[in-house]
Amino acid sequence: MFSTWKEFYQSDLQSVYALWLVPLVFLVYWLLSRPSGDRAVEPRAISFLNVYAPLFVVETVLDPYATGPLARWMGLEEPLATYWMVPFVLLGDFRVYLLVFFLMAPERGVSSAIVRAAGWTLVVPIFALSVMRFLSERYDALPPQTIWIVYESAFFAVAMFLALTLIPSRLDRHRYELLEYLQALTRYVALYYALWAISDLLIVRGGYDFGWGLRAVANQLYYSFWVPAAYFWFFSARYAVTRSPVHASR
Repeated sequence: MFSTWKEFYQSDLQSVYALWLVPLVFLVYWLLSRPSGDRAVEPRAISFLNVYAPLFVVETVLDPYATGPLARWMGLEEPLATYWMVPFVLLGDFRVYLLVFFLMAPERGVSSAIVRAAGWTLVVPIFALSVMRFLSERYDALPPQTIWIVYESAFFAVAMFLALTLIPSRLDRHRYELLEYLQALTRYVALYYALWAISDLLIVRGGYDFGWGLRAVANQLYYSFWVPAAYFWFFSARYAVTRSPVHASR
């Protein structure tokens, strides 16, 4: 059906419909049998997760369609196609920060988490644009994927900073389950950004076709499995604590 990984990657089968299967199955699960008890990594955030999960599942389904078939239907060409895609890229990063910052301090409320997440969402884009400006002033021509390699590498670094430095510094030993959960999530994010960066380097520097196949794996982690992983791990016995007077009063 496809003679190269690039052909497969650029098809709607990979870039749209294959990314819908897991989110839509998860949405049906959530509608029919979402957990209702107190067992969770942060019992105070159960209601938040039950809004966060379906909201970002819907966003996950809309994103590849809006930036693929819909963009083509609207006749968007560069640079308009990139401008159209940027808000979805930022929203995909925002969902990570929102979950992390809300769970670290649910007592501060959703509004506080949204403000902090919005601020952090701008860090990597500003850094990437600054690096691109620096490189453009010194080199006549850069591969078109350069901006994405810089972006992906920078977000990998930020995700590891969250996992290894920021999150441990904000959570004490009495919230060990939450610490492990958030570190698992941010390492998961670091994984798909690392796969994207590696695949782009393989494509740009070596011309390796299998780099497109590696990109498809990263896409699945980003689009298909982020919300289910965040949700099921949140209620997993591995990370969960049971509500108690101590937990309820924090």
